[in-house]
Order: sequence, then structure tokens, then C-alpha cells
Amino acid sequence: MFIRKILAGILLASVAVVIGILYWQTEIQYLLPTPVPKGYQEVFIDEKIYVTEEAQDSLEKPVFYHFFSTSCSCSRFNLDHFNYLKRQFGDDLEFVIVLPQEDDLNKARPYFDGETKIIQDLNSEFAVATGVYSTPQAVIINKDRSLYFRGNYNKARYCTDPTSNFAQMALDSLMEGVRPPDFGPLSTIAYGCGIEYSLSL
Repeated sequence: MFIRKILAGILLASVAVVIGILYWQTEIQYLLPTPVPKGYQEVFIDEKIYVTEEAQDSLEKPVFYHFFSTSCSCSRFNLDHFNYLKRQFGDDLEFVIVLPQEDDLNKARPYFDGETKIIQDLNSEFAVATGVYSTPQAVIINKDRSLYFRGNYNKARYCTDPTSNFAQMALDSLMEGVRPPDFGPLSTIAYGCGIEYSLSL
């Protein structure tokens, strides 16, 4: 009888540990800001953004880069809002999906319409160049290749509060031809799934 109680206790403790680990992996860890990579270099508004062998000094349209990961629940939750922004502003900007190198390009395609460009961020060069280390994140590059906005879509990973739709408000400001608002740290402290990259590129 005593041995049965011990075994039952061990079983219950094991189940509790497994549930705790799963809850941490799927929920709790994302309530905290994404850890900043060692040696991270912040990229500031108005800095010029050049990646790999791009040579042209200007772009035909501003570009909205959406950092997305198929394995990230935060990224998948954000899809409806991203698609809404693309419908609203797609005539005035180019929208591009940036997929981490380790992600599956074919797995990502069904999440977006066939017209949306998807790029694989080899060696995370684009993430490093724009100062992004988490998904989902938004980056807006102006026609003169200057960084107009980099940050969160909202103040928390599952937040849908329209008063803190940072990426959308940045797009509104861009369309009005004014500087992006200073949203403060809520817009730039990343929440979500970390991007693994080396800063020794």
C-alpha cells in the first residue's frame, strides 16, 4: 500500500513537471521580453539599411518587412493583422516576409497570398542589419533606404489594442509624409520568438 502511494506520488509529480514545462514553452516564456542577443547592436531610425549585394541607393516604394516564423505561435497569431495592413497599404508599399534561415520556405508559403514576396534570411544578415532579434517584428524602410520604423505590432504578443498598433500607426505617419511617432520602449522591447543569429558576420 505504501509503495503504491509512493508510485502514485511520483507519477503525479512527473505529470505536474511535464505540464509545467509545456506551459513554460507555450505560454509563460512569451510573457517576458525576448532575451537580447549578446553583442546586439541597435539600429536607429534614419540609419541607412543595405543588405548583401544591394547596390541601388533608392527604392521605388517604401518596403514593409514582416519577420515571421512558422514555428512561432506569436507570429501565427499576428497573421490576420499583417494581412489587414497589406490590404490597406499594399498599393503604396512593397510587403516582404523575412523568414529565418532555419525555417521551411515551403511551409511558410500557405500562410500568405501568392503575391507576397518571401525571402530566406541567410545567416540572419537582414535581422542583424535591421536590429531585429524576434518574431513577429515589423521594419519599414523608406525609399531613400533609411530606417523609418522597427518594432512590435502591438505592446504585447497577443494584444489587439488599437491604441497601441505601433506598426499600423507608423504606416499612417509614413503615408502622411511625417516622421514616425516616438512610441517609447513598448514598441521596441521585443516579445515573441527569438531569432538565432551570429553577430560575427
